[in-house]
Amino acid sequence: MKIFISADIEGIAGVMRPEQCSPGHAEHQLARGLMEQEVNAAIDGAFAGGATEVVVADSHAQMTNLRAENIDPRARLVQGKPRGLSMVEGLEQQAFDGMMFIGYHSAAGEFGVLAHTINGRAFWRIQINGQVMGESDIYAAAGAEQGTPLWLVSGDDCLKKWIGEYYPSVEYVQVKRAISQTSAESLSPEMARTAIREAAEHAVKRADLKSTTLLTAPYQLRLQASKPVLADLFSLIPGVERIDAVTVGYQADRMATIISLLSAFSYLATTQN
Repeated sequence: MKIFISADIEGIAGVMRPEQCSPGHAEHQLARGLMEQEVNAAIDGAFAGGATEVVVADSHAQMTNLRAENIDPRARLVQGKPRGLSMVEGLEQQAFDGMMFIGYHSAAGEFGVLAHTINGRAFWRIQINGQVMGESDIYAAAGAEQGTPLWLVSGDDCLKKWIGEYYPSVEYVQVKRAISQTSAESLSPEMARTAIREAAEHAVKRADLKSTTLLTAPYQLRLQASKPVLADLFSLIPGVERIDAVTVGYQADRMATIISLLSAFSYLATTQN
C-alpha cells in the first residue's frame, strides 16, 4: 500500500506566529523541528498500518523545511520549487492508495490559526465553482483527479470543523485550538505525535475511502487579490479574465492546470513585495 503525505507548517502544534513560518528566522528553526516530528509520526503510523511505501512532499514556503537527515529513512522526500503540482508534487508519478495532509490550516478569509490559501500576502479569497477553497480542498481535488483519496488531516479546531462539514469520512487530528489568527492553545509535541501516529495507523488499516473532493470539472476559478496591482499582473496571463479591480477568473478542465496557474500568480506577486 502506497501513501502520500503533504506537510505544511501552520497547522503544527506549537506554531502560531508568522515568524515561526519564515525561513531564515530563528523561530523557524524551532518550528521546522516540530514539523519534522509530526511528519515522522504520520510516516511511522502509516507503516504500522500496513503501508509499503510513503512519499512526503515538503509543502511550505520554499518547500525546504524538512531536513532529510531528520526524516524517517523509510520515506522518500519531495522538496524544492517550482513544481507543477505544488503541495502534492510526486502524486502523479505513481498510483497512491491514500493521502494525508499534516500541519494544514484554514482557508483565506476564514477563522483559524495563520489562515490563508497558498499565498496570504497575495490572495484574499479563492473560489472554484462557487466554493470557497482552502489548500486542503484544492489538493484533495488534485488527489481525486489522480485517483487518490484523502484519508487524514491534522491542524487546528477551525479546520477540523471545515473538514468535518465537507469531508465527514476523513479522519482528523486536532493538535491545537485557535484563539486568534496568531494565538493558539496547543497539545504538547509528544501528545500531538501520539495522536497523529495512531490516526495514521488507523486510516491505513481502514483504507476504505475512494473519492474525496467537493469539485467536478470544468473548474471555474475566481480569485480576489489582496490589491489591484496584483490583479493587473495576473490578468496579463492569457486566458485570465479581469472581473473587477481585485478579482480575476479562469476556467480549466484539470485541477493540475489551476494549481500551476496559482503557483504562477504567487510568483508574480513576489515582484510586488
